[in-house]
Amino acid sequence: MALPEQFDVIEATLSNVKSLSTIVSRSFHPVNPYIKKVFPDTARMRQWWAQIFTDEIHDSSCKVLTAIDPNDGAAIGALTLRLLGAEDRGSGLWTMYDLTEDHDTMAYQPMVAGMTEHRERTMLGTPHFLIELFGVDDAYKGRQIGKKLLMRACQIADQAGYDTFVQANASARAFYCKLGFVEQGKSVMPGEAEYVEYMLVRPCTS
Repeated sequence: MALPEQFDVIEATLSNVKSLSTIVSRSFHPVNPYIKKVFPDTARMRQWWAQIFTDEIHDSSCKVLTAIDPNDGAAIGALTLRLLGAEDRGSGLWTMYDLTEDHDTMAYQPMVAGMTEHRERTMLGTPHFLIELFGVDDAYKGRQIGKKLLMRACQIADQAGYDTFVQANASARAFYCKLGFVEQGKSVMPGEAEYVEYMLVRPCTS
């Protein structure tokens, strides 16, 4: 079946949760061994993601943006945006939920600790948005879906009058910078691969 040329960005509903529960594996497993290690695609992990997406759809401080393939209704991209208060600690969903037995906690913890340290040092004292999760199904990449999702998130932040913080891997860093994000720091994960996560902030333009 031919893929459509255009995909609309919408706010997710509960009907999208089942498909969203596999968006991390479909987006990152083919290209990112570190994320595949941390978040294996198992039934328990899908349930974990489904609970998170369900909670965020119901949470007025969150926006769950998605793009849908009209051929089968599958979520082919997702971006979750959370508004954090000036004194909110942690890193949104990454520090709100207990991990499952399937998570690689040894790899998960330094990734989230680095995000939390940089976000709190850079943003604490100022309300702002946090991009918690952002991915596009690897089979659909190259169709501007990611750009549309991120541009919509930036539009939401600008309309609300807040800066936006994100942690991004090396392959996504330049993409964020093209849309106005500025690097604030980086963290190197333990292990021989020396996997790097970058911390970036986009100032509100309104």
